[in-house]
Amino acid sequence: MAGGRTRRIVSVDRGVADRGQCKLCLAGGCVGAGRNKHKEFVHCPSCGLVFVPHEYWISLEDERARYDQHDNTEANQGYVRFLTEVADVVGTICHRGARVLDFGCGENAVLTRLLRGRGFDCVAYDPIYSLGEAALAARYDVIVVCEVIEHLRDLRKEIISLGKCLSRGGCTLIRTQAYPQVAEVPSWWYARDATHINFFAPQTLAFAAGLCGSRCERTAHPDITVWRNDSVLS
Repeated sequence: MAGGRTRRIVSVDRGVADRGQCKLCLAGGCVGAGRNKHKEFVHCPSCGLVFVPHEYWISLEDERARYDQHDNTEANQGYVRFLTEVADVVGTICHRGARVLDFGCGENAVLTRLLRGRGFDCVAYDPIYSLGEAALAARYDVIVVCEVIEHLRDLRKEIISLGKCLSRGGCTLIRTQAYPQVAEVPSWWYARDATHINFFAPQTLAFAAGLCGSRCERTAHPDITVWRNDSVLS
């Protein structure tokens, strides 16, 4: 799991998580995509999402315990370099002083501090660690979702809710690994993480961006996309 970021704990709609229906686009006709030693995978031919059925999800308590094992501190130079790449992209899509939400910031909120040091008005949000409990009531110029989207349990609902937090013309920065081929997902290193339950192709990310009124743009980093929003969801 690149960067080892902390993820948001969310409520779960068990019906949407059913293996026959896509949890992102809600299309039926999802098909098996293989399994590894720990879980099965399901593929949506419509939007391309590969997801893990809910019966293979670990408990929220076990998920939190895994995050607590990560060395997500400013003393971890590799982690800081990883987040610096994100901060650099933020600097290309908005001006100093812009309001930024670090969605799923982790206990130490290292990216939040990096962005504040560059002159951004950055708000840390992570309900696991009781950070920024009222943050989703505001609007932001940029929302950073770094190594978080692959963990979201109520994926469609969470993406739509993020769109409602964007100011007109705002951007959402998504960092997640795109899967290689569907047949390779079960043996893919990124899918071995027990907390990773959503896997995206480029077309999947484009569909997800559309859910919050945005268009998906690539960046110089293959695992970072920017969703540009030209409207405001109410």
